[in-house]
Amino acid sequence: MEDMSFLDDVGSMCRIDMDSILEYDISSFILKAIFDCCYDGLIITDENLLIKKVNITTVKILGVKEETLYLTYLNEILKDEILKTVVLTGENKWSQDCSFYIDGKRIRCVVNLVPVKLRGRIIGLVLAIRDTKNLHKMVNNLVGYKASFTFDDVITKNEREKTVIKLAKRAAKTNCNILIEGESGTGKEVFAQSIHNYSSRSKGPFVAVNCAAIPRELVESELFGYEKGAFTGASKGGNPGKFELADGGTIFLDEIGELPLDIQSKLLRVLDNLKIVRVGGNYEKSIDVRVIAATNRVLKDEVENKNFRGDLYYRLNVMNIHLVPLRDRKEDIELLAQYFVSQLNIKNPCDPKYIDPSYIEKLKRYNFEGNTRELRNVVERSYYLCEDTMITSKYLIGRGGKAEAPISNDLSKEVLPLEVVEERCIRNALQYCKGNVMKASELLQIGKATIYRKITKYCIDLNLYNDKSEN
Repeated sequence: MEDMSFLDDVGSMCRIDMDSILEYDISSFILKAIFDCCYDGLIITDENLLIKKVNITTVKILGVKEETLYLTYLNEILKDEILKTVVLTGENKWSQDCSFYIDGKRIRCVVNLVPVKLRGRIIGLVLAIRDTKNLHKMVNNLVGYKASFTFDDVITKNEREKTVIKLAKRAAKTNCNILIEGESGTGKEVFAQSIHNYSSRSKGPFVAVNCAAIPRELVESELFGYEKGAFTGASKGGNPGKFELADGGTIFLDEIGELPLDIQSKLLRVLDNLKIVRVGGNYEKSIDVRVIAATNRVLKDEVENKNFRGDLYYRLNVMNIHLVPLRDRKEDIELLAQYFVSQLNIKNPCDPKYIDPSYIEKLKRYNFEGNTRELRNVVERSYYLCEDTMITSKYLIGRGGKAEAPISNDLSKEVLPLEVVEERCIRNALQYCKGNVMKASELLQIGKATIYRKITKYCIDLNLYNDKSEN
């Protein structure tokens, strides 16, 4: 009996051991699944920095076989001072901008490094790595670097504008650079976004840059990024530029004519080889970016005046799209006005309004220097001034709160007050000089102080004529 009891005890012990083994195997499978489904790449090393374990994401980011990594020491591919600091101090490091060097390629990553300690001694490292390209996609989603307009948003029944849309659609299917030219307010960014959404890059980022709004000393770092410590006040981890953020998508360079000449030469190099170098860096990073540029200037004239590089102009002007001003497509005024009112009605559902035909007829008598943007401004003003359900011509109030004076192309059929003629002359001069107040005053043969006084008197908005006026 005692012998049998002994055997029962042994059997019981064996069963316990088997349960433990099964539980261990299940846990290891769960850990492996967690390891492989992690969004970040994970690397585990031993105390000698020999790589002992990686997950699938790491293999994808580094572009090397898993078996090869298990024969590699971490310090052979991660040549960064931060690795030495962690090994020497035992401190955790978070969100470090590091580079892996594999087969002659440089792969930029954001890295978290955590040493594994046993009784105060480092017995290995755990790294979480994230490819900056994926990180940029997250930034683009958060910041909103995406295009919302499509060609369906371009409202027109003008044949010339329809021809422009057809050309833009053809250009969208290519991968070449595009130059969009047109007066202020003609919808250059709407076309740029539509081209992006009609192209094979529609799922990538759409990064818009207003070249006229960036201070001259910051243009290069804004476009191409900078390395840590590149200049006083630079972010410790460096910063990607707009070209890096647009990788895999489209960058829209609005008001390209405002770029300084020295930046134009650097942009030309980027367009030639599709590689960028951050300010303070010495490494060329390849990018996959489609460039769409826009300007309200006549760039060919700017080239002749030595204000714009000819070689950059021809590099950008592979496909040229010239937008039609509103004064040359009067038939679109009613369409656009009705559209603007319908959009305002959506915002104000309790108080819908409608347009009287007399209002449209009076609108069609104007030359809209600010094009669609000015038309929208006028319609919106009339909408909110109107206290009835019908917007009539009496609500057509112009700039400065006075009734708009209709503009006729045939002055010989009109007898106009002197002030109206004076205002029109100033507006025409500003339009001709692209908003350059000094040039307009010289053209009109009046002093600078006088023209500014007249601009104030007639409530002339310089933003309708230019993007960068002389003050």
